[in-house]
Amino acid sequence: MSVNPRLFYISLSLLLYPFLSGCKSEPAPRDIIKIMSYNVLKYGDGCQGSAMQLHGYLKTIISYTDPDILGLVKVEAIASAPAMKGKAPKGFEDSILTYALNSTHIGKYTVCPFTNAAKDNNQTLLFYNKNKFGFDSYSTIVTDLTDINMYKLYYQDHEALRKHDTAFLYIILVHTASGDEAADRDRQMAELMSGLRKQFPTLPDIFIMGDFNLRKTNEQGYQVLTNNAEKKYCFKDPPFAIDSKVSYPANWDKHPEKFAEFLSTSTRLNENDPNNCGTGGGAKDWYDHILISPSLANSSNFYYYIPGSYRTIGNDGNRIDKSVNDKPNLSAPTEVLNALFQMSNKYPVMIEFGIGPQN
Repeated sequence: MSVNPRLFYISLSLLLYPFLSGCKSEPAPRDIIKIMSYNVLKYGDGCQGSAMQLHGYLKTIISYTDPDILGLVKVEAIASAPAMKGKAPKGFEDSILTYALNSTHIGKYTVCPFTNAAKDNNQTLLFYNKNKFGFDSYSTIVTDLTDINMYKLYYQDHEALRKHDTAFLYIILVHTASGDEAADRDRQMAELMSGLRKQFPTLPDIFIMGDFNLRKTNEQGYQVLTNNAEKKYCFKDPPFAIDSKVSYPANWDKHPEKFAEFLSTSTRLNENDPNNCGTGGGAKDWYDHILISPSLANSSNFYYYIPGSYRTIGNDGNRIDKSVNDKPNLSAPTEVLNALFQMSNKYPVMIEFGIGPQN
């Protein structure tokens, strides 16, 4: 029987927490939440293969990563969305649940409502572990080129909810405008921040994740999110602001070697292998990020970021000018690396959060 080394490490860490923390009396986290964002390259349009083939690849990836919250961006627009513009059939989100997510994790996942007010040909979908979280509400903050939705979930532990009024978690999924020119995505991010300021006097436990299509950190849209004049509205990018693995300013478009372990585009060296639906070139850009609000970064509320947990699944730091499944790559099992290669030209990104501890 194979053992996921990361799950083994987490379990061992929880058991040894009192000793690892210097024998202090603080209790261990009551739970660990895994959150994953994944650009799935027009999943559902048929270009990369049949839906059932792709469901199988995603099943392999999710069986390995086991996220509690999963954001899929660049899903082919589903026909039941208002625009009726996409090629994915009505009920495609349910087929993802049935054949990819819940086929090995029986009854674990469900999906949030989705929108397509922008009438785009792709959209975002948010799935979550219904054994841990409940769904409260959602709102569409931006409909500029594509919809940017914010979802409000809550942790299911009733004891925790009685003790804390901060058990809500907000998730924003983004897929901003692509291209070398940043004007459109800068505008989208400015609209997003304007919407958040109107809704919240200070940011709650909230994170923004998806494909930002960023070429460098001095793009105005990134600065609006992470380095604006109002510090209480500044999101943190964990590899920079918490883990200090990389530093500002950053330009991965020019110097990908400085950010090798975080590069998320592309899983494929050749743009025509295994199909001609996405870009090639190997790992060369860092478009996919997960940004977190100050309360999550400072561990001041119910949820807190686990330092060092941000990672790019399948990227061992040696993928520049290589495909994800070019050997050697020991960062994940071979079948997972092959599934990542087949599923999308993007790597998924993941972080982990602690719940509690409670006194």
